[in-house]
Amino acid sequence: MECFETIQVNMPTYSRSQRTIAQYIIDHPSRALSLSIHDMAAEIGTSASSITRFCRKLGYDSLRDMRVSLAASSDHRAAEDFQEAMSIVGSPERLASDYLQHITDVCSKTLEVNSMETLQEAARLIAQAESVYLFGIGASALAVSNLLGKLVKLKARCIYSADSDMNVQMADSAGANDVAIAFSYSGFTTDVVKGARNAHDNGCPLITVTHQGDSPLQSISDYALLCPAVEQLTRVTTLFSNYAQAIIVDILFLLVARQLDINPRELLQEYRSIMQSPDAL
Repeated sequence: MECFETIQVNMPTYSRSQRTIAQYIIDHPSRALSLSIHDMAAEIGTSASSITRFCRKLGYDSLRDMRVSLAASSDHRAAEDFQEAMSIVGSPERLASDYLQHITDVCSKTLEVNSMETLQEAARLIAQAESVYLFGIGASALAVSNLLGKLVKLKARCIYSADSDMNVQMADSAGANDVAIAFSYSGFTTDVVKGARNAHDNGCPLITVTHQGDSPLQSISDYALLCPAVEQLTRVTTLFSNYAQAIIVDILFLLVARQLDINPRELLQEYRSIMQSPDAL
């Protein structure tokens, strides 16, 4: 029996604190694999000795021993997730239509888990902000780049660096008249959480784009825009979660443009004027 299955099967026998530890491991396997026992205890709100006792209840001598089994179990789940995504390639003739259906389902679920009121309030903050601070690395950097390009066309002053350390430092300049937008599907990306927390601690409103479920990033957000849990947090690659982030970005862009009362024709003419060849000047 794999580690995740063992944890879930024994759930009825756990005390309240043990259920909290069990649920944390199920929801955040990557954190359970990487954090020290003391950091993990602090994040869960329990003690290191309670985690050790929980591991022994499952038949492991220590957290380290449980992690060996957890890593194999986590890899198995990630491989299954990837295999499920690959299953749409089973019929080459249906690949395009099946893939499109998966994208449609993800976008529909994204709209279901986000209220229009929250999206409109997030757009209002962006439209009124003096500066927009953006955070996101890895796959989420694609969503950041997408939003950055759109907001720049609306003349928003955006602050973002591909250097995550620099982004964390720049967040110290954020204030109450700005807005911060942090992207992380897992909600646990260290540098993204650090940068978002720095901005938020300075009184800057924080919008987060992350998956459904508790996470350090969502816990500090003022407005949480949610991606449905369409992929494991420990996964081989990103596929459909990218589309969840993309539709959120597009809706925010359209709502911000509406709040700014943008004239599309004038915007297009100005953009062409800026981007014309130097020889035409």
